[in-house]
Amino acid sequence: MRRLGANCPQLRQPSAGNRWNPKHGSWHFQIEINMAPEPERHLAQGGLTTQDAAEETVKQIRALVALSEEHADNPVEALRIRGEIVERIRTALKAHRPLPSVEELRSATRLGTPIIAKITVDQWLTEWLTGKGKIATGTRRAYSAHIENYFRPHLGHIPLDKLRVSHVQAMFAVIEQDADIIPAENAARRAMEAAAKKAWKDSDPAAVAACRAKLAEMPPYRRAAQAATRQRIRSTLRSALSAACKQQLITVNVAKLVELESGRRPKALVWNAQRVARWRETGETASPVMVWTAEQTSVFLERAAKHPLFALYHLIAFTGLRRGEACGLRWIDFNLDTKVMTVAQQIVQNGWETAITKPKTEAGEREVALDAFSVGIVKTHQRAAKKARLAHGPGWADTGLAFTNPDGTPLHPAYVTDQFHRLVNEADLPPIRLHDLRHGAASLALAAGVDVKVVSEMLGHSTTVITRDTYTSVYDELKHAAASSIAAAINGARTAGGSSR
Repeated sequence: MRRLGANCPQLRQPSAGNRWNPKHGSWHFQIEINMAPEPERHLAQGGLTTQDAAEETVKQIRALVALSEEHADNPVEALRIRGEIVERIRTALKAHRPLPSVEELRSATRLGTPIIAKITVDQWLTEWLTGKGKIATGTRRAYSAHIENYFRPHLGHIPLDKLRVSHVQAMFAVIEQDADIIPAENAARRAMEAAAKKAWKDSDPAAVAACRAKLAEMPPYRRAAQAATRQRIRSTLRSALSAACKQQLITVNVAKLVELESGRRPKALVWNAQRVARWRETGETASPVMVWTAEQTSVFLERAAKHPLFALYHLIAFTGLRRGEACGLRWIDFNLDTKVMTVAQQIVQNGWETAITKPKTEAGEREVALDAFSVGIVKTHQRAAKKARLAHGPGWADTGLAFTNPDGTPLHPAYVTDQFHRLVNEADLPPIRLHDLRHGAASLALAAGVDVKVVSEMLGHSTTVITRDTYTSVYDELKHAAASSIAAAINGARTAGGSSR
């Protein structure tokens, strides 16, 4: 159990002129590195199959160590660099990984980037996110999800300075491929869950067990990353790599060079008669973003008139507030004499937890003009809120919020959404998201001829580009609808007049 070295009796072949036996043993090397004035350091490795491999490795080590001599004009710096190079070599030998190239370490010594620690993409992303400091909770949650779901499994193992455009492009190719598969997988899982419920109702334990076994083999529900989401994923990576560039860990931000399908916002479409008929027949919607006509919005508000959150829905429909902004309104944010409402905070939902924060952007903090009718609605709600507070008695949570639970505590945004969908169903209206009520406010304002800059400021958009990109198609359609209505009214009057003569 000891190393015999050159004295091993099987190491040479007497029958071949006492030459080395290529089929026995393995090659080792050891090299001493001069670190004067510090003690020498030793580098060694065994298990090499040939003498040539051992000699080539020693030759590489000498070339790498010699890089420190390029800084001979600064002996202290040269010694530091030599020490880091030796430790980098030692780490590679111990892990049986290839040695770094002379070009790689020469570039690192010139740029001042770390020589010893070869940080991976995963390690850098973790360090980057930890050091982000104060960012919105939702933003941090999105960054974490992108790292966990996409960057870590696809790119995490790659050394940061070895990350290439091809690696990132390959990751997005897989994400795009999954986006085509995930909807079908989710549908299959829903169908199997429905089958399991039916079997349970039918008191068929064997069928229930079979369904559950199949469910265990199916992938979990996942959200498909469509084009717009892929753009956001790339944006996260681009931000992280930009920070790495600033610290001189890398020289090129490869995320900027990746080509992706543009994530254009879906165009909002109006629920006209044809689309409503199609929806009632098939359940299909023409766009992910649908808005009601003025008449449909009026029907909804009439149905919601007796609901405790009527004033909240009214403000969203009339002023385009976001859900969180409406939930976060305080009484001090209203100046009913001047007919102005200030948006200064919002209630955001992260998972199921909620938090009160400022609007995400500077443009989100804004003053919104109110019409006289809306002022009346708010005053009516204020009187009702005072009565509810008195009726509740002790234990009322004095949050100062305009819209609260019966005990004065803040509303959960999900509850506001659930109540909205319940009212939509009760009014027998075509479906829209609560956020689409905001879209409807913008669309109707544009159709009424309000300047796009005014609408953009009302919505809290940072630029009018967002407003134009999202609502131009609705604006055009509503203009044509208005023209058709005028023509129908005039032509109807002419027909009536002609028939009476």
